[in-house]
Amino acid sequence: MGNFFRLVGTLTIIALVSSYGLSVVYNSTHGITEEYKRQEEADARIEALSCSPDATFEQTTTECVLDGHQFEYFTAYDDGELVGYSFKAYGKGYSSTVETIVGVDPDGTIRGIKITDQRETPGLGAKVLEVASLNTLWDVLSGNARDEAGVRPWFQVQFDGRAPDELVVVKSRAEEGILAITGATISSDAVTNSVRRGLELVLSIVQGDDAPCKSADDTVVVGDDATGDDAGSPEVSR
Repeated sequence: MGNFFRLVGTLTIIALVSSYGLSVVYNSTHGITEEYKRQEEADARIEALSCSPDATFEQTTTECVLDGHQFEYFTAYDDGELVGYSFKAYGKGYSSTVETIVGVDPDGTIRGIKITDQRETPGLGAKVLEVASLNTLWDVLSGNARDEAGVRPWFQVQFDGRAPDELVVVKSRAEEGILAITGATISSDAVTNSVRRGLELVLSIVQGDDAPCKSADDTVVVGDDATGDDAGSPEVSR
């Protein structure tokens, strides 16, 4: 019996020491991680808007809650001139929430998007980050491969120049809209629908809508969580 209590005591001490160690590591690295994420998102805003690194961003936090997150957007200026707007969209995907930074032209169309966080299925939903190479095997073997540094993921390029009513997922190139990733319709819907809702909301705000939190397909509320029209989609529909 004495050995039993000694074993329990030893395991308890080990557990306490381990927990304390993990807590110390988390507290010491949490600030660094958060700062890294803020910088990553700042770089993504510049990329999505294709603006100068010297552009300034004015942050506005609204009372609207969209897809479970307080909605905020940034107004970008370069040499005092309006460059556009940027916001972050949150889409409920197949196995994660996909976070997307969106750049919006002053005319209300999308200038570009950049997905900054996702944990979708590798080989399927994770293809939202896939870059389609134009180099063939022969190009590589013959040393004639083109430099594709900076090439953007094909799925994300589709959003360039789109207005809200053009943000519809389609399954055929013959249709007009955002072509879904094969086998990953839920992930495609998550990005497209969340970007559309955010775009509708930011445009209603900057265009002077008196009640922006009651627009965007009734997915925006004040003081409550909101869910999109793609939330809760059964996994078998993927």
